[in-house]
Amino acid sequence: MAEGKGRLSGNHALVVDQKNRLVIPARFREVLGNLVKVGLHPQDNFFVLSVSAPDVYAERMEALEKRAENDPRLDATITLLDATTQELELDDQGRITLTAELKGQAGIERDVVVIGRGNHLQIWTQGRWEDFTRKAFETPGGLRESIFRRSQ
Repeated sequence: MAEGKGRLSGNHALVVDQKNRLVIPARFREVLGNLVKVGLHPQDNFFVLSVSAPDVYAERMEALEKRAENDPRLDATITLLDATTQELELDDQGRITLTAELKGQAGIERDVVVIGRGNHLQIWTQGRWEDFTRKAFETPGGLRESIFRRSQ
């Protein structure tokens, strides 16, 4: 993450256009820059897309490589992530063009939610994001309980 830029947070409901282009909100572009890595990110039993600056992607993958030294099962995960991650340049309107492969693997068609997630963004289908947030608030022991739990 760029020094002094802070944590990426917030969410934006957006639309992937007919040419597979998606606008990255300006406040996120300021942190990410004009060249980004877009790849898969496992979430429960599906994938969302992860968008990060190239240096952040490299750091995350190096951390996974270190973990793989003690857990050989991670090697296949690293291979999959590297093989499916694309380096994309934002156009003059701040858009990235998603590949058909990435869209398909993340189940993206048109309506998405772009979420600031610390040092990267996540792109969710709108339906999956709505399900996730509903479950987070409704599930016993979920978000509501973890936020409002009183220490004893």
